[in-house]
Amino acid sequence: MAGRRRSRVRVLRPKRTQVLAARTYEQLVDPGHPVRAVWATVEALDMSDFERAIRSRPHHAGRSAVDPRLLLALWVYGQMEGLSSAHAIAARLRTDVAYWWLCGGVSVSAHTLSSFMTHSGPAFRALLGKLLDDLCSRGAVHRPRRLAQDGTRVRASAGAASFHRKATLRKRAAEAAAAGPCRQGASTKARAARERARADLQARAALALAALPAAARRKKRAKGVAHGEPRASLTDPQAQVMRMPDGGFRPAYNAQAVSDVESRLALAGRVTDEGADSAQLLPMVHWVARVLGLKPEAWLVDGAYRNLKVFSALESQGIRVFSPLPARKNLLPQEERSGGRRGDPINAWRARMQTPAGKRTYAQRAPTAELLNAQVKERQGLRRLHVRGRKRAEAAWLLSLVAHNLLLAIAQGWLDESEGPFFLTP
Repeated sequence: MAGRRRSRVRVLRPKRTQVLAARTYEQLVDPGHPVRAVWATVEALDMSDFERAIRSRPHHAGRSAVDPRLLLALWVYGQMEGLSSAHAIAARLRTDVAYWWLCGGVSVSAHTLSSFMTHSGPAFRALLGKLLDDLCSRGAVHRPRRLAQDGTRVRASAGAASFHRKATLRKRAAEAAAAGPCRQGASTKARAARERARADLQARAALALAALPAAARRKKRAKGVAHGEPRASLTDPQAQVMRMPDGGFRPAYNAQAVSDVESRLALAGRVTDEGADSAQLLPMVHWVARVLGLKPEAWLVDGAYRNLKVFSALESQGIRVFSPLPARKNLLPQEERSGGRRGDPINAWRARMQTPAGKRTYAQRAPTAELLNAQVKERQGLRRLHVRGRKRAEAAWLLSLVAHNLLLAIAQGWLDESEGPFFLTP
């Protein structure tokens, strides 16, 4: 009714000035939280290759370095949640209690995370081998006998509009060299930033100009004749325009990975600016034999790796190649089926791929190599690189392979340090 006075209500209002209850970092996450398994696994790793780069020593002046185990654990847990950017992980450090628990009061910035990744490429490569040896010594996995290799195109941190011809690159380099000083009264910090930007532009322009001859040779090999002037990216001079899985052409790198068919562990990785996979088979075979000491009995690749000279060399070394035959060579000639040239390694490969056993062996490639690429790109978030340059791109790729192996080992319960197996949900 209009004349009746409404009664007051009683509600609980937030009081944001009150002091929170005191809690330790250990109380922030539950005992069965996945972040605990990630930390227990990373803490038990041999990180001597990472610690060699640290110059901080006890009883000496200088700031203490952040533990590389903490930085690796942040990257692994971040990729478990689909984060492949240092800035994305650094943003979680301010809002997510699981990251608070990992840091335990240690301040970690995006620059620290990024520098750790880009400067640890050789250490990541060595860690892949150490993890394999550790799992084999525990009896969790067997020594790899069948390996699968595949490549995937990872989008580079450069746009299509950053590619220029020689005249434009020279013009941009001249503009950077002729750039005047800062305005009157600018601070020392602003002048230093302007000088760094000018030097960086000149360096990138020089690298792009140096990459033009290789781009011209690559275009001539692809089309038979060099149509038009070659172009190079001023943003990332080492990136190349490649054909992507969706059929489009964008700046990218070719990321290669070798994995074990039985355990699905990643064993080796490489990033190249060559779009063709056929030239990537032999270097990976030599690297696996030289560094990991492995001589597998079978090597599984798709048709993009078809190179008869390389296949013949591998067959002569006792490594059986499983790769699909071209459609026009599915049937052997009559004289070869009757045993006319049995000593030819290529004929041995062709005969093998026409047998049911050979086709069954090759069918194991997709659940191994293709699944690895899908996990790294879709689940771990490495759909696009956030660094520039081939070496930094390779470091990011190797870090993703290390994270894949550690998450797989935790999920399978292969490591005693983890607090029991658990399911990794996307």
